Amino acid sequence: MPRYLTKSRFILGNDCPTKLFYTGKREYTNSNHDDDFLKSLAEGGMVVGELAKRYYPEGQLVSPIGDDPVAVDETRKLLQKENVVIFEAAVTVDNLLCRIDILVKKGNKLEFIEVKAKSVDGNDDDPFRSRKGSVRSDWKDYLLDIAFQRFVLQQAYPEFQITSSLMLVNKSQSCTVDGLHQLFKVEKQGSRTTCHFVGDSATNPICTRVLKKYPVDDCIDEVCRDGFDGRDFATYVRWLASNYENDTKIRSEIGTHCKTCEFRGLQGKLDLGERDGFRECWKEALGWSDTDFERPTVFDLYNFSRTKDLIAKRRIALEDLSDADFDGSPDLGLGLDPSSMQRIRWSLQVNRANESYVATDGLREVMRNWRFPLHFIDFETAAPPIPLHYGRRPYESIAFQFSHHTLDEDGSIRHAGEYLNIEPGIFPNFDFLRNLMASLNGDNGTIFRYADHENTILNHIIDQLDNFGQEEPDYLELRNFACSITHPTKANREARNSGDRDMVDLRDVVARYYYHPRMRGSQSIKYVLPAVLTDSTFLRQKYSSPSYGYEVDHHSSRNFAKQTWIQFDGDTVKDPYKLLPNVSEEFEKESWDELWTDEDIRGGGAAMAAYLRLQQKGLPQTYRDAIAKGLLRYCELDTLAMVMIVEAWRNRVGLKP
Repeated sequence: MPRYLTKSRFILGNDCPTKLFYTGKREYTNSNHDDDFLKSLAEGGMVVGELAKRYYPEGQLVSPIGDDPVAVDETRKLLQKENVVIFEAAVTVDNLLCRIDILVKKGNKLEFIEVKAKSVDGNDDDPFRSRKGSVRSDWKDYLLDIAFQRFVLQQAYPEFQITSSLMLVNKSQSCTVDGLHQLFKVEKQGSRTTCHFVGDSATNPICTRVLKKYPVDDCIDEVCRDGFDGRDFATYVRWLASNYENDTKIRSEIGTHCKTCEFRGLQGKLDLGERDGFRECWKEALGWSDTDFERPTVFDLYNFSRTKDLIAKRRIALEDLSDADFDGSPDLGLGLDPSSMQRIRWSLQVNRANESYVATDGLREVMRNWRFPLHFIDFETAAPPIPLHYGRRPYESIAFQFSHHTLDEDGSIRHAGEYLNIEPGIFPNFDFLRNLMASLNGDNGTIFRYADHENTILNHIIDQLDNFGQEEPDYLELRNFACSITHPTKANREARNSGDRDMVDLRDVVARYYYHPRMRGSQSIKYVLPAVLTDSTFLRQKYSSPSYGYEVDHHSSRNFAKQTWIQFDGDTVKDPYKLLPNVSEEFEKESWDELWTDEDIRGGGAAMAAYLRLQQKGLPQTYRDAIAKGLLRYCELDTLAMVMIVEAWRNRVGLKP
């Protein structure tokens, strides 16, 4: 089988040419191999691709990926027709191969259309350029993807006039069809994830507004003129293809991009025999041994501005840094200065400390201003590129779940409320807000969220109330409540003031007052919770027995019976999320856990994927019940985690009951 440079491998190689040597080799760990099914559901790209095909009902699909030689032959034969539309056309020349989403032939003219789930404002005739007229940096990878396909197509079929287009999600247009998303089914077929149309073309109209096509040849030409390491585009493509075909390892410069390398493995996997491409690169560039990777590096400092500069200077291990590498002057007082917290994180990791730093005085002062009972809320939401409901726009927020815990001054905990609506075809946002209001309105206690997500979602719902919810009988009550517990986002900052019960961001409190080396370079709650459990004797004593659950106290939990949260793996406290059972056979536990608190798909990528899966009709009720149970458990743990963090802090600063 020839080793073709495909468009995905081209983009991979353009990001880092060394990755072409690691990709496709089973011996190398690859985080992108995690459950494609979950990611496809959460991100919606496959559904967008299938919807685009419905815009061309005369289109003909060639053999699927994996059958490339057959597909190439089928494409060649179809192109002999005077006019034809081909889906997933396969084109190859020499050691280059591309599969084109939609290829339209009219006489001697070929238009190829790349379909992406990225959104644009459809009122903008040229969304790819800045106000100064240059191509925006956030579009360059998309345009290079199309440039590669155009190059392969030109080389394979020089006799045709070729134009290029990009079909995108038009977020300015509302959907004209109810249940549009339900007409497409994403499912596993063996090791592959597929999506197909399950509606009836004769009876299911397709909304032709939510996708918009743009010509992009001028933008591609501009991007390709920039040059590629001293090579023109054609030479660059051939260079990458030759190295990939010959399995030659291109040595790339290390840098900040290495932090998120998909070929960077976890120690547990490496012990099973997997190889780590990240380590191999850094060993070659730096001469490091395996023990060097045990040292904390600049990657382990949260939001550190000098990472790029220090890697270039080969001052990478934290022990190679000095106080002069940090901005500002040392101040270990109230912990309000980000530079001071950076110094603390650096010092604890360099000294291999297994204890936390708490800015005790400052944290105590902040906590004295909190009003009991304390309320902790977490939302699970979806923002599908293809709307689920008539009149809704692409990527419009859907709030389908929340969890709510309270903590009283005497230390008592209660799982005070929860909401979950996974019924197909129901727009849940106003009912969601109604239930949240009922759960929070009993007192004036301080409300906590973790990060900006909850504030952003409530601002979206306020806009939805104003735009199409004024017929709700409790419109003003709902709107006033949402405004009272939020502050406006940048988009509507001048429209109103912050609410008198504006939520407190617990993540911001963590960043200012708390650090444990187990958090490494993250402020995500999935890293903070295990760190706090490791650090707090109070929590270890309280939760090492089955002291949480409805069989102990009916009010303490709605989804757990006598749960023991402190369990050990050797001397290390286990991550509580890992203690939860698998949600279903379809959703692999490891991938579910990773996506649940994914910071790139905020609100829980796994929850979003499960919600969109459950919007499909015809699923067995037992399956729906199992997924609902899993969603309720994970969301409850999210708010319990916030309670635990505050419990540990109150004990630490002497405010324990």
